Amino acid sequence: MNRDPVMRRAFEGQRLLLGGDRAGAREVYADLWASLDAAGDEDPMHRVWVAHVTADAQDDPAEQVHWDLVALRAADAAAERGGVDGVGVRTFYPSLHLNLGEGFRRLGDDRRARDHLAEAERHLRGHPDDDERAGIEAAVIALRERIEDPPENRRAHGPDAADLDLDLGLDVDLDLPLRPPPGG
Repeated sequence: MNRDPVMRRAFEGQRLLLGGDRAGAREVYADLWASLDAAGDEDPMHRVWVAHVTADAQDDPAEQVHWDLVALRAADAAAERGGVDGVGVRTFYPSLHLNLGEGFRRLGDDRRARDHLAEAERHLRGHPDDDERAGIEAAVIALRERIEDPPENRRAHGPDAADLDLDLGLDVDLDLPLRPPPGG
């Protein structure tokens, strides 16, 4: 069980998100981000993780991109600062760039989407060979196909198309019940 209170709260938000309560998850993440600022929490992994999951809960692609860029800057700062598990920070890069690629694709900026797709692939080469890597590789292929779709086919995907984010850290036993989606 994860005893870090910031991570526990972030996982609570993930549970809400996975249960279909996007607004509830955004509320948890906004409160959590504010508490990091208020407490002067400079733990780079807290900032990377909270910004990364905050992006996942956004309905607006511009907000998703904003939060993924915040997470990317936090990861860069953590890598520059040192003193944290370098492997832990590096494993975020493929997912962060993949999410940015999807966000820019949804915004219609295919050039930037391709740039981040290339960065996701580059960082994936150093990622451990595990289930998360396999999932990200599959998502890279899916994103490449979506970028290469002609613009007139994009309406078929819509804004609620399959989420390419593959943060697979949710298998941590948090003893938190998964809330059913509202009305379900």
